[in-house]
Amino acid sequence: MSLITSVGRRSFRTRLLVASVYLLLASGAITMVVPFMLMGSMATTSEGDFREFKLVPDYWTDDRSLFKKVLVDAAKLEVSSVWGGHDGWFAPVDMMREDFDSYATMPEAKRKLQANDLREYLDQVCPPRYKRPLFVPNPDSPFTARVAYQKWLAAKYGTVGAVNQIHSDNASTWQEFELPEEIAYRRLPDTPRVRDYRTWVESLPANRTGLYTADADVFAFLKTIKVPEDPRLPHGADGKLIISQITFDDLQRAPFTEADRQKFFVERASLRFAKIDEVRAAAAWKTFFMKYPDATPFALTTLMPTNPKHATLWARFIQTTCPPEALGLDRPEDGWRTFLLKKYGSLDQINVAFGTRYAAITEVPIPTLPFLYQNFLDHKGAVRFAYLTHNFRTVFEFVAVHGNALQNTFWLIVLSIAGTLTVNPMAAYALSRFRLKESHQILVFLLATMAFPGEVLMIPGFLQIKSFPVVQLLGATLCMLLVALMYRSLRKFRPFLRSIMALVATALVGLIVAPQVAGVLGISTSVSLMNTFWALILPGLASGYGIFLLKGFFDSLPPELYEAGLLDGASETKMFLKITLPLCKPILAVMALGSFTAAYGAFMHAFLVAQDPRMWTLMVFLYEFQQTRTLPMVMASLVVAAIPTLIMFILCQRVILRGIVIPTYK
Repeated sequence: MSLITSVGRRSFRTRLLVASVYLLLASGAITMVVPFMLMGSMATTSEGDFREFKLVPDYWTDDRSLFKKVLVDAAKLEVSSVWGGHDGWFAPVDMMREDFDSYATMPEAKRKLQANDLREYLDQVCPPRYKRPLFVPNPDSPFTARVAYQKWLAAKYGTVGAVNQIHSDNASTWQEFELPEEIAYRRLPDTPRVRDYRTWVESLPANRTGLYTADADVFAFLKTIKVPEDPRLPHGADGKLIISQITFDDLQRAPFTEADRQKFFVERASLRFAKIDEVRAAAAWKTFFMKYPDATPFALTTLMPTNPKHATLWARFIQTTCPPEALGLDRPEDGWRTFLLKKYGSLDQINVAFGTRYAAITEVPIPTLPFLYQNFLDHKGAVRFAYLTHNFRTVFEFVAVHGNALQNTFWLIVLSIAGTLTVNPMAAYALSRFRLKESHQILVFLLATMAFPGEVLMIPGFLQIKSFPVVQLLGATLCMLLVALMYRSLRKFRPFLRSIMALVATALVGLIVAPQVAGVLGISTSVSLMNTFWALILPGLASGYGIFLLKGFFDSLPPELYEAGLLDGASETKMFLKITLPLCKPILAVMALGSFTAAYGAFMHAFLVAQDPRMWTLMVFLYEFQQTRTLPMVMASLVVAAIPTLIMFILCQRVILRGIVIPTYK
């Protein structure tokens, strides 16, 4: 029967009340759905945009926002600031889509020409010492160089052991092989590992290859000093000095002084790319060895020596004695400008081809950002798809490859459901069919177990699993048999005295005799169930609330069915299987669903009693995954973990509704 009559529905106040109720319900639904939608959208973000907290990330539809993500992953922000000429890029959130207008609006023919020229330079002319892999800073990027390097090693050597033997390493998985660190103040040692690394860098395609840039060191240095205001330095349209556009060539002339240049080489310059004018530094070189009489003199070289001891003295000479006018840097810009002059013939022809107005060849930069933007446009569909799916693929691969999380979780769910549908119905059937005087007290005891939160039972449960009393349980079973025998043999005594005597005998056997016998035989009275399925399943095998709910349902079944079964000669087991269970399928389905949810989402108990990684369940594995990952990866793992529960909710809505309605029958 409807709560509101058809006549009452015509009232404006009633309609307003109904509309308010629907509005309240809709608001509640939105507050439930929006957080999950936000979690799902953040799972598709990365280091470049996850702090924006948008339901629909901009890069889904906007190309420049997508390129921003690529740029954040490609290099450190300090280097990207120099490429883009923006002082304000302190964090990814500071990078606006408008900052890329100059590259996005550049005539396509000019941008493609610059990109093709740089690709030709990288592939055919550029010396290997300048090359660097892109996509190194963010290990969670879909294009991370770390994974590409590991795949290259796997393709070359085949096994982890073969790489360990060549590299003198002790890795156990491919994921443990890291990229050698590029150190600014010394050369990489000539080892098999470094030779493999340099070979891999040479094999990278141009769009995955970066170049050493001294301008990033200059930018970092200038942020530590007061830069003089001078019209010869680059300024923005608002007249403000742009420090990120000041190059190493600018540092070599006024308004910067020799002291500034000397300080730059001491504090920031990459000494492995330092260059010394041997003629201008000859006298200072002799003076240097007079200061260090214990050092063995050797011939001064233009570039850093390969001998480690000589390289140390050479670097110390630059930082202490070398005159500033003799110092320079070995940079890829010099080779790039020579390449352009050889290809186009003159600076004027370069300006015509690129659509620029450079006054001197030293003003021509390496067009890294136009090159990256053009490569991005050529593959933007694949790039967008990679960012949309990368986090989810990473989670799936981690769970599938590492350990037995999926297998353990599957068997835990199956065994938990089987135990729930076996123990609870049998206990409830016994309480319902055999009307004991103590049934009320037993039910109160079962419901009392719900008064203690899981956190309170956690430590006792852990201690019990760690030292499970097997002998005591066997002794208790024997004692139960002893009680039954004694109760029958002592019929001449009153029932109360018989019960007391049987309990005393039981206590003596269980608490004293059984442990003593186990000690004499050298048998441990307890075993550890840690890192076993028993530890995961036993604590949740019986449920006080489940038994209470099933007993109430069994009590509502017609007693005539059991009377007819008895007349037909059916045993209790047969009536339980043929009459009771078929009639209580709805409530059993609700309990099975609850058991699935509890087993699938169990974390803390599984984390405590199954500390062996081979026994970790999915939730424990995802927790381990989240400890070393970025927030978008964490969100992706939560979405993946929610998928099975969401599927069960969609498929079992009727069962869930029955679980809400059935307990109200009583």
